[in-house]
Amino acid sequence: MAKKTKITTTDKLLPILRQTDQGPSLAKVLTAASTALPITLLHDPARPPDDSALIDLTLQTQNAPAAPPPPSPGTGYGGLTPAQRAAFLAWCGRVTDPAPPAFQQLYIANLEPRLLENADMRAAALQHFHELAQHPAWAAAPWLHRARLLGAWLQQDGSRLAELLTTGLPADLISIGLGQQALLETPLTPAQLGTLLAAWKLGPVPSIELLTLRLDSLTTTLGRPPLAHARAALSDDDIAPRPWRMAHRGIRLALPQPDLRPLLETPLRDLMAVLELPEADTHLISNLPLDVPEAEAAADADSATDSATDAVSRRNWHLILEFGATRSEYFERVLDICQKMPNFTQFMDEDRRMVYRLTFRKSDMRRFWRVWEYVQGWTTTRIYSNGKELEKWKVWPHSQYL
Repeated sequence: MAKKTKITTTDKLLPILRQTDQGPSLAKVLTAASTALPITLLHDPARPPDDSALIDLTLQTQNAPAAPPPPSPGTGYGGLTPAQRAAFLAWCGRVTDPAPPAFQQLYIANLEPRLLENADMRAAALQHFHELAQHPAWAAAPWLHRARLLGAWLQQDGSRLAELLTTGLPADLISIGLGQQALLETPLTPAQLGTLLAAWKLGPVPSIELLTLRLDSLTTTLGRPPLAHARAALSDDDIAPRPWRMAHRGIRLALPQPDLRPLLETPLRDLMAVLELPEADTHLISNLPLDVPEAEAAADADSATDSATDAVSRRNWHLILEFGATRSEYFERVLDICQKMPNFTQFMDEDRRMVYRLTFRKSDMRRFWRVWEYVQGWTTTRIYSNGKELEKWKVWPHSQYL
């Protein structure tokens, strides 16, 4: 005969886990959430929700000599066999260990209603979910990541949502989370830009400093911050609440889930194709420009070859970079960097505007690329090779025009 095992809450289960005869019922939780939270409930008011994820310690358990077969995904606590219940409750005491996907889903399903309770309980559940996400056994658990995103949306805190989207969520959830972040009018962060480049496989992820520059360039190209640009392109249907898949099969709700990937992926891909990608923080590597006429390129290549054979020209080669004051947030920083470099001068032009000039030799090119990364998009920037002004598109590492 199966042995009934009593497992106390204090010995085996976290206090946050939901059990029979403890705390408000699921029906009361959903009724309160329907008016207090930014969700739409899809339940039939005449039918109470099925709380199959609730742990009932009065149900029979059985300690089996070997691990029982795993249950099917979506199985509630009452649907487990006595041996499976014993294994599940034992695992709840070491929840960071590997477990069958059905156990993980049941665990998240048990805790999801906590997200719909008061703010303190929601914060406690989210903190627990965050801690679980740090463990390898939970890294690929889809229900955990969905619960984390749901909780972040329920908090209506755009900054916390932005932070969550940099912590290894699946690519599809990142796209939806960006849409929710746009609805909360919270700008994209440089760290998030790096996450998008990796999640959408758009290219190498540079340093946070260069990501900040890339984001600034993208904002300039689009004419507004990227998420605001994408938000303006969404229709009413895009932002209308849609059913949200829960681990808890008794909870049916809807919330806005706009997917911003179709609106942001192309601008980001274009950005990475146009701007130099960092090999290191001190210099850059870029693709060759696509719009160089073949004849002009060949002529300049011949000219470069002729110059290469002229020792005097090699010794005298120099590059002059000039720029004036701009509204860029990086202007003061760039000016400070340049003032510490050799061959820095400043003068007043004919319109009585201050011009800052740097002269570079072949041996100085690493310093040049460091400055060029910042100033290449400024309208006040001018560049000269041996006294001849160059168009900016001709300036890239190993360019024949240099």
